[in-house]
Amino acid sequence: MKGRPILGVVSGFLFGLFLSLTLFLYGVVPLASDWLWIIPLLGILVGLVLAAWAPFGKGAVAPAPPAAHPEPAPEDAPGTAADDDESEGEAAAE
Repeated sequence: MKGRPILGVVSGFLFGLFLSLTLFLYGVVPLASDWLWIIPLLGILVGLVLAAWAPFGKGAVAPAPPAAHPEPAPEDAPGTAADDDESEGEAAAE
C-alpha cells in the first residue's frame, strides 16, 4: 500500500473520537447511542482510504522555484540622483 496508512488510521481515529465527543457534548447524540463508537471506527476507515489515495511520495509535484529579480543599479553609477546631490553639496561648500 502506498501513502501513509498508520498516519491515516491515527488521524482518522482522533477525528472520529473528537467528532463523537463534540456531538455528545452538544446533545446531538445521546450517551446510550451506538453512534459514539461507530463514528471513530468510520474515521479510521476514512483515514485509511484517504492515506492510500493521497499523493505522498515520489509522485508528488515539487513547487516551482521563485522568480528571479533583476539586480538594482549600483549607487555610484554616473547620472544617478545620489551623484547629483553630492555635487550640489560640494558646490555650496565652496
